[in-house]
Amino acid sequence: MIKSILVCTDGSPHGDYSIHYGIHLALRFQARLTGLHVLDSRMLEGPWMANVSGWLGAQPFTDPLNQFRAIMQEKGEAILAAFRAQCREAGISDCDAVVKWGHPAQVILREEIGAEMVILGQDGEHDEITGEWTGSTVDRVVRHSIKPTLVVPRVFVPIDKIMIAYDGSPHASRALREAIELALALAVPLVIATVAEGGDHNRAMDHAETAMRLARAHECAAAHLIVEGRTAEVLVAKAEELGCGLLVAGAHGHSRVREWFLGGTAHKLLHITTVPLLLVR
Repeated sequence: MIKSILVCTDGSPHGDYSIHYGIHLALRFQARLTGLHVLDSRMLEGPWMANVSGWLGAQPFTDPLNQFRAIMQEKGEAILAAFRAQCREAGISDCDAVVKWGHPAQVILREEIGAEMVILGQDGEHDEITGEWTGSTVDRVVRHSIKPTLVVPRVFVPIDKIMIAYDGSPHASRALREAIELALALAVPLVIATVAEGGDHNRAMDHAETAMRLARAHECAAAHLIVEGRTAEVLVAKAEELGCGLLVAGAHGHSRVREWFLGGTAHKLLHITTVPLLLVR
């Protein structure tokens, strides 16, 4: 069972919902919760800092640099003070809070070493300001993380049912084991979803039966379903339709090289999901 959770929060609405899920799971697992706020060092560089200097009415890259650094540090401390207050209000005494400077993705990947699960929002606070596409920090963390990573949308729903996307690949098999452990720990039912790619129902049924055997061996309350359509879209639609509060998938499918260049199901799920998504490597 998970006993250590790292929650990444940047003060944005998505960061707030990361905290909601962190508290929810820490209470259910009786796990230690750590809040991490990364002070994005890129905000002190280049044209962005020059603009800030102008707003403060001073020469670029002189005293305004230290002023803005102090403002960022103060904001980070306030965000984590609010995190501690939320934990106390929820009855969690075993929590910690850390402020770090650096590139958000790199810092998160360093800090995840001491955790068994990482939680972060689908979008970040400064993606547009830093000239990056939506969710780029999440992309980088998920691509390189060695820990199960829970990506949450801007909504909180208690996890009362879990769906696992299973295609028979090694990553999906590891995700299945994680989903079974979570379902048992949370005492919730598990739905095993297999997509009939190219209309191949026989192969999909083989995968579903393999997954069901493992679930039964662990005495996990599980059911399976076979669906057709675009994999990412149909999985999200079914998870919503069935009221699943968590969708679990492998971080990569059959071809890691193909997914690296073409995106892959995990990448698409990451950007279109309206259900909390746990990606397992």
